[in-house]
Amino acid sequence: MFEGLVVSLEQIMALYGAWGILIGSILEEIVAPIPSTLVVMGSSFLIMKGSAISLGSFGTLFLNVVIPAAVGVTLGSLFLYSITYYAGKPVIERWGKYFGVSWSNVEGLEKRFEESRSDELILFLLRALPVVPSVIINAFCGVIRYEIKRYLSITFFGTIVRTLILGFIGWQFGNLYQDAAQQISYLEEGVLVVIVIGFILFIIYKLRNKN
Repeated sequence: MFEGLVVSLEQIMALYGAWGILIGSILEEIVAPIPSTLVVMGSSFLIMKGSAISLGSFGTLFLNVVIPAAVGVTLGSLFLYSITYYAGKPVIERWGKYFGVSWSNVEGLEKRFEESRSDELILFLLRALPVVPSVIINAFCGVIRYEIKRYLSITFFGTIVRTLILGFIGWQFGNLYQDAAQQISYLEEGVLVVIVIGFILFIIYKLRNKN
């Protein structure tokens, strides 16, 4: 399955260039089986193949890979953000009482993030780190109804840092970029599993205390 995705995405990127990268980046945010590292690393390998490290090469990487990918990820992230934005409140109002969470708690968290620059910086850093699953950030910001303009700004500029790192790795790793993309995706999945397990343990803890 992974090989099939690689071939399909490489064909799209080779045929449409920057537009293909933008489309692929949107899809990787929406379609779960697509590794979030694949589009950037694959496109940087195809576009930068054989290029020596120089200021001009970094300019080419930035304009033809990083910017289209950042725009695509930002647009694609709105899919889950929108779902959790509108579904979060009714779900928490219906089920939150079983876990000791109320909508007023969420509103308090939202207010804290809107007023705190340090929390905003944390969101930016989490978005910029390649091993942090973007799905967690998208869902979290949607649930707390994080202000849309700030969300888009943090997502875009944080993703620029993330894609620049991944793009450089894809460029320098050459034909090994698929293995590198898989390894980084495994790390993302590991982080996601840890977060999910932590959430489940938190729920169990709350239920036991309640009983």
